[in-house]
Amino acid sequence: MKSSVVLALSLSLSAAAQAGAETALTLDPDDIGGVVTSRVGAEAGVWVIAETTELGTRFAKIAVTDEAGRYVIPDLPKAHYRLWVRGYGLVDSPKVAAEPGQKIDLQAVVAPSLSAAAQYYPPIYWLSLLKVPGREKFPGTGASGNGVPENFTSQEQWLDLVKTNGCGPCHQLGNLATRAIPASLGHFDSSIEAWRRRLQSGQGGTAMINGIARLDSPDGGQLALFADWTDRIAGGELPHETPPRPSGVERNIVVTVHDYADAKHYLHDLTLTDKRKPTVNPYGLIYGATELGSDDIPVLDPVRNTKSLLPAQLRDADAPSSLLANPVIAPSPYFGNEALWNSKFNAHTPTMDSQGRVYFAAQIRSPKNTPDYCTKDSPLRSAQLYPLPAKPEGFVGNARQVSVYDPKTKKWAFIDTCFGSHHLNFAEDKSDTLFLNNVGQGELAVLGWVNTRKFWETGDSAQSQGWTALVVDTNGDGKRSEDYNQPGKPIDATKDTRVPYGLYSVASSPLDGSVWGSNLTFPGYAVRVALGANPPETALTEIYKVPSPGYGIRGADVDRNGVFWAALGSGHLASFDRRKCKGPLNGAGAEKGEKCPEGWSFYPLPGPGFAGAPGAAETPYYAWVDQHDILGLGPNTPFATGNQSDSLHALVNGQIVELRVPYPMGFYAKGVDGRIDDPSAGWKGRGLWTTSGNRTPFHIEAIDAPAPGAPGKTPETYSAPLVVNFQLRPSPLAH
Repeated sequence: MKSSVVLALSLSLSAAAQAGAETALTLDPDDIGGVVTSRVGAEAGVWVIAETTELGTRFAKIAVTDEAGRYVIPDLPKAHYRLWVRGYGLVDSPKVAAEPGQKIDLQAVVAPSLSAAAQYYPPIYWLSLLKVPGREKFPGTGASGNGVPENFTSQEQWLDLVKTNGCGPCHQLGNLATRAIPASLGHFDSSIEAWRRRLQSGQGGTAMINGIARLDSPDGGQLALFADWTDRIAGGELPHETPPRPSGVERNIVVTVHDYADAKHYLHDLTLTDKRKPTVNPYGLIYGATELGSDDIPVLDPVRNTKSLLPAQLRDADAPSSLLANPVIAPSPYFGNEALWNSKFNAHTPTMDSQGRVYFAAQIRSPKNTPDYCTKDSPLRSAQLYPLPAKPEGFVGNARQVSVYDPKTKKWAFIDTCFGSHHLNFAEDKSDTLFLNNVGQGELAVLGWVNTRKFWETGDSAQSQGWTALVVDTNGDGKRSEDYNQPGKPIDATKDTRVPYGLYSVASSPLDGSVWGSNLTFPGYAVRVALGANPPETALTEIYKVPSPGYGIRGADVDRNGVFWAALGSGHLASFDRRKCKGPLNGAGAEKGEKCPEGWSFYPLPGPGFAGAPGAAETPYYAWVDQHDILGLGPNTPFATGNQSDSLHALVNGQIVELRVPYPMGFYAKGVDGRIDDPSAGWKGRGLWTTSGNRTPFHIEAIDAPAPGAPGKTPETYSAPLVVNFQLRPSPLAH
């Protein structure tokens, strides 16, 4: 049930909210407040931004005006601030000096033209102008036919690559940096050639070239779509829709933004508490992961508002650098030929245990140092049943293992896993089992785990770990066969069947201890693993294909009722509820994932779509469930990252609530975490935290950028990655 507090947070303006608007505006000594008006009257649903550079990091706090145009920015650290108004339909007001405790009325500036107003729109409004291939173009017939590569059988498959599993996972599309060709890139005879050159730029050139190679035909037919997009925008074409201003409960959101690390090293995600018990590490340090970017761990002190770098440690000095796979092919318009991504640590997702220790999916060694206990001759039962390669030749699935940092002792520990690590989550069990996905597919498609209680007692990596192949009960007897069918081979109906659909996300269900994950194979699958009494021998897998209208699964999570939630490139937040399944989930054909389409539900995300294609142009990277009602929208509230919308999307009572970050433009979340610092402090003692985690932090709007959303003038002024905090107060004026 929703709490009485949550029930009061109506998504429309209730009579109680209207009555509250008549109350007097009051301020504490650490607040700034006032009234925002323009030449057309009171400005409701616009943002007031207070920013300072006098603390240990760029600090900005943002509040939304109520229906009378009033605002309160609460709990500001002592400093000198610049204060201004930003909102849809406006251009930024002049920045005025402000200090906490002041009442300052502000004059908003109505945009003089649609073009001026559109510069503040989220990227999705610009991205939706891209003319994608129509349904009549599929299946593709190649360069000599309709220009669409023959491997694309549907429009959805093409969009999946552009939005969810190709371009979109690394950076925003539609922001100022991508919807225009920078003059510094050089002169080109055609926009197609300009795009071909820009995709070679900088540290990400290899990934971008490989990505477009999957999409484009040799004559550049698909690249012409992007060239046409930027040409039309350069010629003055504007978004066809206008974003709505925050309304209802969205006006109660307070956003705080900090810089983290620096513009040269992007941030993937962060951790600050134990997801199972979010009161762990109250008011404590926040730890980030820079993936390929650097060997430094960004650390934010949210109380002192300072940032620092913690040097990562590796077990083996000969671990390979990320630079080997990401050479600079052509100069970047931002950093020239400078090689930025040079990490051996290569930390992806961090998570925290009940003791405040931070676990990283990270590289600790070279592949050539893979331990012998991974092979079939190992005493480990997991290895005997499903050995993993011990030699580096052809073994690309174990680029990361597990590193653990203990802030109390300042010491590192290393867990050398046979399986690769990518995402990781703890189970609610006596062993404090840490489940990890191996991002590899095919033979490397396994679920791995570490008994962390045993590891801390013994220090033995081998005896503390296990893994299992993903085996589906296709003979229908309810247990796992000792011998099973292999993927792509003829099916023996008397045996079970191994599937090659490795997990991308990983989450442990509090309901029954099963482990859930997403698989990115188009159109996407939900994967469930029931471990049984002896997981290497007893674990059984179920897979559920994403049905129409959904496609393009990426990040996913599980709520406390065992419901699986996923972010979809089709422009949906989707759920799979196994309790809704009507028929048997095992038996013949179970390996195809088509047993329970009725278990899926789809919730459209807001924003415009591409012409001729259903759904929003949104490309959500990950999903996260607020199991413990940390924010205040209710327990088990699912979130999808709004990667093209500068926002998070929350599903509340069947409707999407948007948690927007209007400044700096370029917010792109990957991981989400939430913490309760003080259970007795109400909304002030809790909040959600996330990163702006794209690989191009220099695309984020910088302080004093030359234009809204511009990355800045010089490398010294480019924006660093962001850490963003969301709090939900009971009204827009609460303080």
